[in-house]
Amino acid sequence: MRKLFLLLLISSNLSVIAQNNLTTTIIEGGKTLVDLVRVFKTPKANIMQTAATSTSTAASADSCYSKGLADITYKNTSGKSMQVSLYKRNGTVYATAPLTLRISNNSQESLYEISSGIYKYKIEYDEVDNKKIIFKEGEIKIQSCDKLVKEIKKE
Repeated sequence: MRKLFLLLLISSNLSVIAQNNLTTTIIEGGKTLVDLVRVFKTPKANIMQTAATSTSTAASADSCYSKGLADITYKNTSGKSMQVSLYKRNGTVYATAPLTLRISNNSQESLYEISSGIYKYKIEYDEVDNKKIIFKEGEIKIQSCDKLVKEIKKE
């Protein structure tokens, strides 16, 4: 009798374990099915908006945005050798030490990773008497991640 009772107890435990495993499988399959339905029923506009948000987050993590850096290139097609000086504005005054480029005729020069802000620019060329003549001057606003290309042409 004891053996029969033990055999009955073991077989009932095995059937409970098998049912528990089957129930778990059914529940997990149902969760997967619900997730798939959510993906297919999500409007495409929401998916695109989510993708655009992640792209802008990646762009804002870019170093030029976080450090406030930009690039500027000057092309000289004026027929003369030119000198470009950039003075950064700090409030109402300009920096005393300019960023300077010397650009020969039909060539270009660049300044990389300059800080964003407002700059006064002065484009000059040398006369025969070693006297500098101002060709053009003004102000330019440089924003983060700008890649500006400015051309110096004959007037």
